[in-house]
Formats: sequence, C-alpha cells, structure tokens
Amino acid sequence: MLPTVFKAAGYATLHVGKHGNSFPPAHQAFDQTINIPQNAEGASQRSADAVIEFLKGHKADRPFFIYLAPPTPHDPRVAPKQFMDMYDPARLTLPKNFMAKHPFDNGELLVRDEKLAALPRQPEEMKRHLADYYACITCFDHHVGRILATLQETGRADDTVVVYSSDQGLAVGGRHGLMGKQNLYEHFKSPLLIAGPGLAKGKSAALVYLHDLFPTLCDLAGSATPKEAEGLSLLPILKGDKPRVRAHLFAAYRDCQRMVRDERWKLIWYPKIDRYQLFDLSQDPWEIDDRSGKADDAEKLTALKKQLAQQQKLWGDSQAPAAK
Repeated sequence: MLPTVFKAAGYATLHVGKHGNSFPPAHQAFDQTINIPQNAEGASQRSADAVIEFLKGHKADRPFFIYLAPPTPHDPRVAPKQFMDMYDPARLTLPKNFMAKHPFDNGELLVRDEKLAALPRQPEEMKRHLADYYACITCFDHHVGRILATLQETGRADDTVVVYSSDQGLAVGGRHGLMGKQNLYEHFKSPLLIAGPGLAKGKSAALVYLHDLFPTLCDLAGSATPKEAEGLSLLPILKGDKPRVRAHLFAAYRDCQRMVRDERWKLIWYPKIDRYQLFDLSQDPWEIDDRSGKADDAEKLTALKKQLAQQQKLWGDSQAPAAK
C-alpha cells in the first residue's frame, strides 16, 4: 500500500477525504487519517483546511506524503452560494454529444447515477446539473489554490510533486444520453496532472492507467516499487525521455462493457448484445460517428477486436458474448 511504502521510506503520511467507497486498511496505514463528511457544502474547505494545518505544522526534517481525496463534486452537488452564483444554467451550452437517451441498451441504463435526472434527458435539467457540477469543481479549485499557496509560503513548493487526478469522470449533461460513470466513453476518463521539480512542462497524449501512479510515485520519491505493483512508471514520460510506456489501454465495466484503444482509435464492445462501436478519436473526440459498420474502416475494426482479445487474456478477463 502506498502509505506503507512511503512510511518505510521515512515520510510523514496524511490522508484527508471521503470515508465511503474506500479501503479501510490503507486509510489505517497512514500516520493520520481525517475523514470528511460526504455531500456537505463545506467539504472542499474543510479538506483544504486540514491539509493546510498539516503543512504549517510539519517539521522540515521529514518529507511528507499527503493523499487528499475530498467527496466533491459527488452528488448532491452543492457548493457555497458564491460559487453556485457563478453559473447561470440558461447561459450554459450542452456538450456536443448530448442525446435525449442512449441509442441502445448498454447493459446498465438504470443504474444509480442514471436515475439522477428524468428520461428522456431535458436540456434545461441537464444545464442545471452542469451548473451545479461546475460550481462544485470551481469551489474545489479555489481551495486547491489555497493549498498551493501554503506550499509557497512554507518554502516547500520547489521540492514537492503535486499529482491531481480523480475517480472516473461523469457523463453529466446528458453525454450520449447518460449521466454517470457506468460507461466506457471518453467522458469516463480521469484527469491527470503531475507537476514538480525536474519534470518536463507541457502535455502528453500517452495512454496511462491510474494504477501507474503507484510505481511513478515510488520513482519520484526514490523508493523501491513493490513487486506486486502492476502499473508502469510514468517517470520517463514526465522527464521527457519517452513519449509513451504502452500502446493500448483496456477497460471493463461489469459484465456488459469492454473497451480497448490506441492513441487514435477506440473500440467498445457490449458483450450482452455482442455489439461494437468504433471511433476515430482524432477526428471524432466526442464519439458521435460510429465507424464499426464502415467498409473503409473494416481493417481497423478487425485489428482492434484482436487487440481486445489479447488485452482480455492479459488482464484475466474471461467475458464472452451472451449465448444467443
């Protein structure tokens, strides 16, 4: 576990954040864990306050590892009034892939998140959800700024690596007619920003997994990566030595969705109905134009089907099409 590895390397460790949907043994392995109540208006501020208090009181003779995981912008999405007032639903634009409903049964159309708004999706209601979502994110960004300012004030900004990521993304706003994260379109992706001393500036199109952060953080801290870690260190990318560490990504959602992609093309498979979608992300980042039935792209479809089977074998996924 990350806190165990960092404690063994001499780091002071702190976890601040959401208690639910977590792994209690890992939280208990931190020197200190501060649980923040979920779905509270002031959750972002309380989370930041706890980190700032730690930074101001931390002695410089030890490095630190902080895991901040606040319960925002989890629904119900409520932020202080100053942030809610920043977004007028009537002035917002719906995403390009907004749909009133998903074009077919993806195997999980009535799961929890999809019940947060009426079906078919109504533009006005979707804009209200987006306004609340943006307000919560803006509030959290504000408090992240307070933490970064504290790093500067305490003289630790120049020797601290900051990693910003999240749980899976959401389809808030009716993307493909959906609301939640129980799908494998591009809007389910997590953001990932990494900044710090000695790291190259700019953007990367490299394909990465969140579990790549474990060996990456170990390398950045100069600590040995446990042999059990399955990820690949992103340090060569961060230092500008390599453009990528893998050629494909694989993802799975329960027994109803599978995905494989390279840097340009993406294949989604729905095992329960044995249906495919193929997208050219370089031309169609919103995943609106399904190319799976196009003769011009038949070769790419075949290649990605083969790659999907290889990735399933690699990750021990035995999901097969439903019997007809």
